[in-house]
Amino acid sequence: MAYAGAEIYLENLLFLQKNSLISQSLKATKSSFVTNGDGFGVAWYGDRKSPGLFKDILPAWNDENLKELSRHIKSNLFFAHVRASTGTSVSRMNCHPYAFENWIFMHNGHIGDWHIHRREIESHISQEFYAHRYGTTDSEALFLLALTMGLMNDPIKGMSLAIEKVQKILEHHKSSDPLRLSAALSDGKSIWGFRYSTDHNSPSLFYGTPDTHEVHLKDGTVSTIASEPFDDDLDHWIEVKESSYITWIDGKVSVSKLSI
Repeated sequence: MAYAGAEIYLENLLFLQKNSLISQSLKATKSSFVTNGDGFGVAWYGDRKSPGLFKDILPAWNDENLKELSRHIKSNLFFAHVRASTGTSVSRMNCHPYAFENWIFMHNGHIGDWHIHRREIESHISQEFYAHRYGTTDSEALFLLALTMGLMNDPIKGMSLAIEKVQKILEHHKSSDPLRLSAALSDGKSIWGFRYSTDHNSPSLFYGTPDTHEVHLKDGTVSTIASEPFDDDLDHWIEVKESSYITWIDGKVSVSKLSI
């Protein structure tokens, strides 16, 4: 989940929702992985340019530190992710979100036949950004590849070129294992979300207006991008369609088709 808007406590969305992200870590309703217990991570922006990060390999539902920290940390933009490994090891370095300078990134899905294509895909990451390759996941590699492709100057173009590069590699090797992604990234001011797959079966992505438990917030303001709704009121949740991206800037949301 990604949140942007008025400053709120992290727990308001992480825990205090009917179908919160913590609940989804135990029993997701739209994910191909019902249980997402291979670690978690949160990233939040405060007074400094770079985000704060907290990750661990414990299941999110079983980490008292996460629960306690989320009760005390307030932010106007934060990301949270619960992980189900698609083959790489369970470690802190492999937990999302990933960060570089003021940028953060997280991803649901996988790059097909990652163990086969990893070396070739990583070869397209520039030396500058490969120096920040700390884990072994396809997700982190995709982020670093997008940075290489110019993400910091043009997030949409950078991500699109990275996706296109990976897709061409899979096509060249006639891989039957698809590329699937539902991803989000931020520079600390805006949020971009992406949904794409080579088999038209990407992980779900929604945006909406959950109850943030803050009385001063305006009703109906889109504040949240999430893999699935936090409640049963679908009137304030909209699904991002396949092969599309969403942009959140200054409280305004737009959805467009990806040109890949």
